[in-house]
Amino acid sequence: MSETQRRNGVMRGAFETTGSCRLVMYVIKKLELDAKHDFLLDIHYVKDEIQRSLESVEVALQEGSTDIISIDWISVARERAHGIPITAGVPYGRTIGGIVVPKDSSIQSLEDLPGKRIGVVRKVDKNWILTRAACIKRYGFDPQREATVIEALSKSKLTHRLETGDVEAALQFWQLIPPLEASGKYRQVVDMIDLLPYLGVQKMIPFSVFTFREEFAKGQPQTIRAYARAFADAVDYMKKNDEIWEELHEKMLSQETPQAVQAIRDRWRARVMTTWNEETIRNVRLLFEELLKVGGKEVLGVDRIPEGTFSMGLTA
Repeated sequence: MSETQRRNGVMRGAFETTGSCRLVMYVIKKLELDAKHDFLLDIHYVKDEIQRSLESVEVALQEGSTDIISIDWISVARERAHGIPITAGVPYGRTIGGIVVPKDSSIQSLEDLPGKRIGVVRKVDKNWILTRAACIKRYGFDPQREATVIEALSKSKLTHRLETGDVEAALQFWQLIPPLEASGKYRQVVDMIDLLPYLGVQKMIPFSVFTFREEFAKGQPQTIRAYARAFADAVDYMKKNDEIWEELHEKMLSQETPQAVQAIRDRWRARVMTTWNEETIRNVRLLFEELLKVGGKEVLGVDRIPEGTFSMGLTA
């Protein structure tokens, strides 16, 4: 049987060259987990950039050039609210970032953000949404109004703005923070995970979710289920096996120090998750309602989670 004739079909994936998903995809292909579960995962990598206010992977999904991407569920809800038929069906994890500043910065906490130049990838990014909501609820100010917010429109450009001093603090994605810390020039002030209890989150819930075109989810549910099994196998392997991270260092993260790779490994293991059930979705909805209550539609970009945002039964 040829690759394209596998019983569970073909899935085209698009992932960013700077994202952590590429590490999981490497493991899936190395261990031939797609073949094990009788489907073909055809992976393509796209640039880390914003197009038409969307991430490159979102554009690829909308245009139909890919079947699966990883984005946050707030973005999925926003797109569905605008009539884009996509749906989240498999969790990735609590892949939220943190606030990074130069080592000698006076910024020590969220309270120090007013009056500062803050860099974000984009203003609708999940990290900025969480920061705004936490500042509003805990400290009574909205940094969108009391600081200067600068959109970098890519993660790599955000790091560059921090390095050049264009911004005094950067809300960077989690996997790009360890290399900054390892340089000895920067420190993380706030890990977004630590803000979640202030927003009523007491249990582990995903932020990033594997997302599909609705047509694909309805037409090829067996392919998604096969992918979910392959993903779960890869997660189990990456959690238990330190040697694979040494290989990932050599093959995918060669520009990073051993210290940075170890931090990426440990933070990934603490963030990734495979649980996707009614309780998961219920807790996600509770967080959404809290974010809406605190910040409103102006912060979230959407005032409801549209029907169909989440699909169940695709991880069995």
